[in-house]
Amino acid sequence: MKKCFAIILALVMLLSLVACNSGTDKPSSGSADIETSMFTLSYDDSVWNYYEEDTQNEEDYCRVCLQIPDPEDPDYYLINADISVSLEEPYDFREDLVYYGFDQYEYAENSSYETTPIGGVDLLKYDDGDTLLYFNRIENAGATISIDFDAQDTADSRIEELLKGLIIKVEDTGNEDGPWEWEGTPFSASGASIQTGSLTIDSKWIELDEYISTFETFDHSVAAVDDTVYLLVEGELRKYTLSDNKLTFVDTIELPEDDYTSVEATDDGVLWLSGSMNDIICLKDEAVSATHEDIYDLAMHPSGKWGVDYFTTNECEKITFNGSTYTSTEMVFSDVESIMHLNVDENNIYVCGTDADSNHKVFVYDTDGKLQKTLSDAEGESLGSITFMAQSDNGYIGFDGNMRTVNLWDNDGKFVAEIDADELFGASYPWFCNSALLSDGSIITIITEDRADKSATELVVFTVEGF
Repeated sequence: MKKCFAIILALVMLLSLVACNSGTDKPSSGSADIETSMFTLSYDDSVWNYYEEDTQNEEDYCRVCLQIPDPEDPDYYLINADISVSLEEPYDFREDLVYYGFDQYEYAENSSYETTPIGGVDLLKYDDGDTLLYFNRIENAGATISIDFDAQDTADSRIEELLKGLIIKVEDTGNEDGPWEWEGTPFSASGASIQTGSLTIDSKWIELDEYISTFETFDHSVAAVDDTVYLLVEGELRKYTLSDNKLTFVDTIELPEDDYTSVEATDDGVLWLSGSMNDIICLKDEAVSATHEDIYDLAMHPSGKWGVDYFTTNECEKITFNGSTYTSTEMVFSDVESIMHLNVDENNIYVCGTDADSNHKVFVYDTDGKLQKTLSDAEGESLGSITFMAQSDNGYIGFDGNMRTVNLWDNDGKFVAEIDADELFGASYPWFCNSALLSDGSIITIITEDRADKSATELVVFTVEGF
């Protein structure tokens, strides 16, 4: 299964080198011009291939793509140039700042980064040897500019020559971007109490001593050991203490890699980290105590003795641990077509995925892999995307990221209620990233939510009880 994924990944990377368009080149004259509503470009068409059908020339978005083909294989290129100007909100630009290693505060408040004049505007520069990117935000025009070169050699002189022919034509419209994250108002909520049938579902907002902003919507995780809570945020594992509805930061725990996406705690206090095709690591007393290779994504049983290794197909493996070694046995969830999420509690394996009709449901298996129940929506049809399941004496609870709802079923699998996130959490459009059971039986859940003033997306924490 993992070998197939690696082959697919390799093919995707290979195909990324293929030209934007395999159409016929225009005849070369040595000089040509491209004109859009927001920039013009003069270039040497004996050097660069340009495909007019790939050009986008709208009032709010203009883009062109040019390439220098590989003389040894014209289906591939030596340099790909992608030039775009977009009238848009600043969110994507600010995300790119962070992604390419620029500090937002230093950029906005201290003008700490050198710029390069290109086409009449000043642009930031990022160069890692394979990718050369010039980009910036022209706030008074509400415009984001991006000039992206994918090249075998980013120092190739033909890149500089191309840039000499570029003229950016954006107008000062008096635009003022919204606040930066440090200028905006952090998320807050009072919690809620929702009566549904005989149950009262209570939520409590858990305040962080310092807000966490993020440009990653989905891949955050949470685990808890007694009153210690661990948040895995964009590959960084942060330790907190939970007291009086507040999380107080203690420390950041060093990890061997920075792209783990899942953390779970077992009853012995061990933390299990997996995801992004890394080795599984175990942390005991916050130090690596074991490493397990060749496991893709692991959902652990609370005992810490076994877990389920899963990917997207229904062919999974039950992993039984014995100290630093493990054995695996095939575990096929034949009622499921594809898996989106899987988690395990004391008595159940919850496989959240699609059935043969592409309806998203929760397939509840016992710990031996025998199907017990299938959970669906009120009409017996599709759910959205369940990211966590648990069971209590009253039945089952599931957090649906796509539908932004908390769903309840009784112990027979009958649908009981659907609670909207805005009612329970006071959040307008959250994504349920991950949840974990606390020692008192309540659930701690983490969501991503845009602030009302759009200054940031925050990672927000709640507890839920009464289910």
